[in-house]
Order: sequence, then C-alpha cells, then structure tokens
Amino acid sequence: MKLGILDYAPIDEGATPLVALRASTRLVQLAEQLNYSRFWVSEHHGIEAMASVSPEVLIAHLASATTRIRIGSGGVMLPHYSSVKVAENFKTLETLNPDRIDLGFGRAPGANPRVSAALNDEKSGLLPYPQKVADLLGFLTGGHAADSQYRGVSASPDAGSLPLPWVLGASGSTAELAATNGIGFTFAHFINPSARGPRAAEQYRRDFRPSAFLAEPAVIAAVFVAVGKDETESADLADAFHLWLSHAEGASPFPRIPSLERARNHQWSPTELAARERNQGRVIAGTAAKVARSLRDLADSYGADEVMINPMMPGEHRRAAALEALAAELSLSRPRATLLAESIPQP
Repeated sequence: MKLGILDYAPIDEGATPLVALRASTRLVQLAEQLNYSRFWVSEHHGIEAMASVSPEVLIAHLASATTRIRIGSGGVMLPHYSSVKVAENFKTLETLNPDRIDLGFGRAPGANPRVSAALNDEKSGLLPYPQKVADLLGFLTGGHAADSQYRGVSASPDAGSLPLPWVLGASGSTAELAATNGIGFTFAHFINPSARGPRAAEQYRRDFRPSAFLAEPAVIAAVFVAVGKDETESADLADAFHLWLSHAEGASPFPRIPSLERARNHQWSPTELAARERNQGRVIAGTAAKVARSLRDLADSYGADEVMINPMMPGEHRRAAALEALAAELSLSRPRATLLAESIPQP
C-alpha cells in the first residue's frame, strides 16, 4: 500500500508562520527519505493556525528541497481562480520538476465568507464547477471540447509532461466528475467518514474513462491521524486534535494549534464534548501498529491505490515520529542509521 501526506503547515503554540513553513520543509524531506509517495499542501485562507495559504508557491519551495517525492496541492480551490492561470502555474511547476507535480483541486471556498468575497472581488458571477474543470483540463492539454470558446488555446509552458490532476471531493458527484474526465479521485474521508466514500470510489472506477492523464482509475482516501508511543499518549493526541477541530468548526478558532499540555489540562464544555463525539470517525488514533492496521482496512474498503494521512498533531517532532513509525509498520522503507527526524528540534 502506498502512503501519502496532506500538510496544512500547522502553526504550533509559541511558533510563527516561518517556523511552520520550515517545519513543513523538513517534513517533506523526511517523507522522501521514508519513501512516502506524495506530499500535498492545502489552501486555507484567513486561518491563523495554518501557514499553507498559497499552495502553488509552497509547492515550488518544497519541490526545490526534494528530488523524488511527488509534490502537489490538496488542493487549489478552483472556483476562486482563472482556469488558464491555474494551468499555467502548474505547467510551470511541472516544467521545473518533471513527472513530480500533482494538481489537486476542489470546489470548497477554503475561507470564511468575507475572505471568499475578497478572493472574487472583480467577478460578476461564478462559472459552473464542471465547466471550470473542463476548461482547466483543456488548458493543460490543449484539447478543449469542440464547442468551447477556448478551442485551440493551451497554457504554456509545454514541457512534454503534464501535472497529474486530482479531483478532491466528498460525494458521488465529484466521483463522477473525476471519472468522466479520466483524472484521479481523492475522497476526503476526514470530512465525510461514512459509507458514501467507498460507494463513490466504486462509482468512479465503474465510470472511469481513460484520458491523456490516466489510462486506469486512481483512488486516494484521505484521513486525519494521531499516532502516539502508547495508548495513553495516543488518546491525549486525539484529544488535542478534537480540541482544535471543535473550535476550527466554530466561531472561536484557536490562533495556534493547541499543545498537548493544553489539551490535557482543558476543561471540556458540553459543546466541545459533543463535537468530539461527532468527529470520532474523522481521525484514526492509536499506536503506529493500530493506526497502520486501520489504514490498511480503510484502503481495502475504498479499493484504494493509496491512503493519504494528515498528521494534525501538536509538535513537529511528534508529526515526524508518526511518519517514521507508520513507514516502519507499513514497510515503506528499510531502517536507516540516520534520518532527518533526528535533527528535528525537540521541545
């Protein structure tokens, strides 16, 4: 089973955005050493606790800091942007890093209403999402539909290889969109941890049409993880995750990712407890052995080629340790005498 990483560039308590972005750089280098398949970065606007705002810029930096691992967006929020400009950005990245760039995109705003309005301040309206996707793929390949107003127009530069597009979604409609366009499908199990995901993956494989991007269907299931040294630490890390998430979904998000100590000492309100219970299925928590078994089960339920983990855990050293432990459990790489994780600052 292949394993990838989705990174929000979380900003820990006491840290700065620069510290978080440097931590993401060390994390992708470690992931490459451990033979993780890909490393994606998110697009979140107006969220103080996350430094991954502009995935295209961060991808360029992370790709320059590595040599083999695929780097991509998880994802570009396509409705905000010109499809041709997105295509140009990612074809430029692909030119600089041949056969290493993934273009994951979605339709969620990735922002609160005011920030979303600012991102679209010069638009009189939004194109239907399927049209935006068709335009994007057409600009990447130059193969627009016969009735497209952009027929004959392609994005530059043309490097001879293409970034690999992935639809990010949590429903059957996004599965159909990925299938009919012959591109990859990533299901956000960390948003919708229900039977809908495996059904959407099955629908995608059934309806898949080969394209210039993929000859066969490709499915990724994405999920949050919290990996501890033992069950006690795992439970504490899961609580830290749920404390962050309960506020991130509400009106009072934390300006930084809550520390393990804060979570241990926190007095949970009824609202927070209800959110923790409601969101249990969005994160796989436990020791590395337990999480690895659950990841295999998740891959089997989706018939997935790959699982993508988001290690939303406080502390860079804990996120790095989780990557090492899972790589060992899933036999991604053989043990090495020295890994980058050894140079990651400890608290």
